[in-house]
Amino acid sequence: MTRTLQYPFALVVLLFLGGCATTPDLTDLQKQVQMLALQQESAAQQEQQGRERLSTIESQLDEHDFLVGELIKTEEEANLDTRHLLEKLERTSAMLRGQIEKTRTSTQRRDQDLSIRVKAIEARIDNLINRPRSRSTQVKSPSSQSPKANQKESTPTPSSKTPSPPTGSQVENEASAFRSAYKVYLNGNYDRASTEFQRFVKHYPSTALTPQAFFYLGQSLYVQQQYDPAQQALQHIVSKFPNTKYRSQALYRLGQIMLETDQRSKAQSLWNQVIQDYPDSPEANTAKEQLKKAGMS
Repeated sequence: MTRTLQYPFALVVLLFLGGCATTPDLTDLQKQVQMLALQQESAAQQEQQGRERLSTIESQLDEHDFLVGELIKTEEEANLDTRHLLEKLERTSAMLRGQIEKTRTSTQRRDQDLSIRVKAIEARIDNLINRPRSRSTQVKSPSSQSPKANQKESTPTPSSKTPSPPTGSQVENEASAFRSAYKVYLNGNYDRASTEFQRFVKHYPSTALTPQAFFYLGQSLYVQQQYDPAQQALQHIVSKFPNTKYRSQALYRLGQIMLETDQRSKAQSLWNQVIQDYPDSPEANTAKEQLKKAGMS
């Protein structure tokens, strides 16, 4: 307050000492000085109130980090300068992604268990449908032929022999083997999981569960930073099982392997392929984020 009145008061003193102002003039000047002092005091109070409001807003932002996302969404509409919050977002982003990953893993666990059961039931239904056909083929034979001729004719040659449909026990064994390997994977024992999935794809190279087994084999190897065998397992899905939902996931993970092995151009190509081939998939959204984060968008 003293500093605020210092300049006008000094001016009045100079005018008084110099004899350049009369008594009424000095009175008017004093009134003006007082009015200015009141205005400045009011402005100072408003400034203090503004600072207190800003302090309150900052404390609320510290307590409610989750509102930052909404503030960023309205940034373009309201032209707010929220660049100073980016560092805080980076710190909370890792925690949020970890929670999302846990939720996704839990969801995948339920989906995979349900998928295993559905595939096993589908295989049993297919087995029941195909079983009468094989019996009718064996019964069908000319009545005039002798039993030896019938037996000879019904025995297929190696070149014409077709694989018989899986029995119920075979389907159950397949589902059980996959379930066992998948539980090991969910428990975080990736070394053992990769061994069990390798055993699975060796015994069941072309079943309904094979693409999933190759994907989790690649995942297990990727976590262990065994990038070459992981790449081979994931590439097998892309080339041998192009119509499965695991192809988009395999392409995305291959892009990560390329990035971590300093092959940025290949990573960019793979992620762009995910975005182009599967624009509505979760992997497409994640690929866009990775391209932007890596400065390749």
